[in-house]
Amino acid sequence: NIVPPSGGLRDSLTPVPVRATPRDSALNAHEHKITITFDEYIELKSANEKVLISPYPSKDPVIESKLRTLTIRLKDSLLPNTTYSIDFGDAIVDLNEGNPLKNFRYTFSTGSTIDSSELTGRIVLAETGKTDSTMFAVLYTKQQDSTVAKEKPKYVARVDGKGNFHFTNLPEG
Repeated sequence: NIVPPSGGLRDSLTPVPVRATPRDSALNAHEHKITITFDEYIELKSANEKVLISPYPSKDPVIESKLRTLTIRLKDSLLPNTTYSIDFGDAIVDLNEGNPLKNFRYTFSTGSTIDSSELTGRIVLAETGKTDSTMFAVLYTKQQDSTVAKEKPKYVARVDGKGNFHFTNLPEG
């Protein structure tokens, strides 16, 4: 009997980032193009929905993957002395088996330090008392009533299955 080879064991490992330009947690970074290289071929799934950038850009960035490389092109000018974080959620998967790289976050600063303040909390729907993991928590820097209607939020965080959110790399105050 002629049969095709079995192909070996199933790949259960997630992609691993091996190099980034500028490097992760870089200081005084002003590049608008970020390149991250992985140890295997990757695919980007629903990047527009799953990738969160804080501070939230006014113009949507271009996020692309090709072979082992992920490229992010920021269209906005970078704010001075600001820590940026890019949360990929589960948008990065390996090409063959679809193993997601969960909770991958890339951070850089345009200043001389990485901001380290954090804010955590929990969201509960008032009408039902239950949580909704499809929601996002947002922060605004202005404290006027009309800010929510007129401006985009400055910081965005995911809500987990229990309704918890966690903002990281926030500036003091």
